[in-house]
Amino acid sequence: MELEELFCKSKWSILKELAKGDKSAVEIAKKTSQSISNVSQQLIILEAHNLVKKLKQEKQKKRGKPRTPYTLAQEILVFSFLKPGLAEKSVIKLRDADLFPKFVLNAYFTLREEDHYPVFKFMCESEVIKKADSVCFLQSNEKEIELFIITEEQLLDFREKYSNVHITGLDGKTKKIISWSHNKKEVEEGLEKGEEYFVNLVKNSKELIDKKECLKGLRQRT
Repeated sequence: MELEELFCKSKWSILKELAKGDKSAVEIAKKTSQSISNVSQQLIILEAHNLVKKLKQEKQKKRGKPRTPYTLAQEILVFSFLKPGLAEKSVIKLRDADLFPKFVLNAYFTLREEDHYPVFKFMCESEVIKKADSVCFLQSNEKEIELFIITEEQLLDFREKYSNVHITGLDGKTKKIISWSHNKKEVEEGLEKGEEYFVNLVKNSKELIDKKECLKGLRQRT
């Protein structure tokens, strides 16, 4: 089976559900309006191609057969490019080291079009991609873009340099990039105390880079 075929119809609906969070075949069947047997068969195929993998069985509160949750096994880019003189389709498996491609893809699908250039320019000129463990988008308007950054590298110096940076776009307009920067310990302690500031930072964040699944771990605390 061609890898591209694994991203069509019922298989794609299963992958989309797992992108939202780990689920068992029963849970996926309910979400996608498919039979449990069909979902189970599709999961076997997806697992054979290393697109999904099984996790440890969940303990059931009620009597019955334990459910085995599935999760995505890897990040993949599937794209088609069509223009005069060029028609190409490709499937690329993204590695952990592919930080910039992952950032570009996440930013493209997360940010508004007018925010692409200012954020790309900020990230490249500041080398935040290299220095930060997690970079997340919070919100934006015509004048400002807010980011949430988790870093362990010289935090005070990081805040001084990157908390407020003005970026001029291709249209000549300037936007201010506001970075709310913390180390992981600060965020964890804030969540343990139930501080609204930290709870909102984590809940409202949309991942652009999450090198060590730091954001994923913090979300489990909220």
